Amino acid sequence: MTINFFVDILKLIKERQCNVNLFSVLSLTSVVYNNFGEFLSNNHSYSANNPLLKYRIIILKDVEEKRSIFKREVAELVSRNFKLDGEKVKKYFDNLKEILKSLKYTIVDVEITTKTRALIGVSTSLGKLIFDSGISFDPYMNLPYIPASEIKGIVRSHIEEKLGEQEAKEIFGDEEREGNVNFTDAYPTRSENFLFVPDVITPHYNKKKSEADAQPTPVIHLTIAPKVTFRFLIYYKREDVGKPICDTLPLVIMKGLGARSSVGYSLFELTKVEVVR
Repeated sequence: MTINFFVDILKLIKERQCNVNLFSVLSLTSVVYNNFGEFLSNNHSYSANNPLLKYRIIILKDVEEKRSIFKREVAELVSRNFKLDGEKVKKYFDNLKEILKSLKYTIVDVEITTKTRALIGVSTSLGKLIFDSGISFDPYMNLPYIPASEIKGIVRSHIEEKLGEQEAKEIFGDEEREGNVNFTDAYPTRSENFLFVPDVITPHYNKKKSEADAQPTPVIHLTIAPKVTFRFLIYYKREDVGKPICDTLPLVIMKGLGARSSVGYSLFELTKVEVVR
């Protein structure tokens, strides 16, 4: 019974036309991953066409090696088969724009595109139980996203650095007063090839005192692929806050959003800024 459950999970991920929720699938997969002693006992017998034979998982003795191969296979299956529903995102933002226009907001419609692989929300839940590194993911939209708080925080930090703390408080508010600008989460609208790609990092000194003691172990995880375009909205009613925000965006986006930007990850380019009044 348990081995059939494992095989079914692999089939779900492989099924290109299956409208499956990635958050749910990877949550189920993590159950398998963390209970390999139960799910992959070497006492089972397998037919010649069992898909697990293809992955060599069931003929290995070492549980950690089984986990490593399983992790790699899941990352590759997700990357190849998970498809972006850009039309759903377009409808979401178009409807939101109409609502904001009816409320007399000025709207800045922004698109940014990944130049490199991106790591957004590495401590969040999607995939973390399998890959040790998560991705911010919206289960309802069934898509990764960049939280509004992350975009707003980096824009505020830059404005505070260039224009001063008082100006930043005037625009973004503080504990005592509400801010004059709002941001939405950023969702992907299109991708040139894939939405996700597997990546590998190799920590050399994890809990080791010296290089001589290091035993590098590659860590496989998911990242957002290059050339994925994200869209988000900025909206406000006070016109004087618009200029510093728009002036800041190109500089902020170039510095990166997400983790490990200092070593070449999570770098974006600003591909669209449209102001709607």
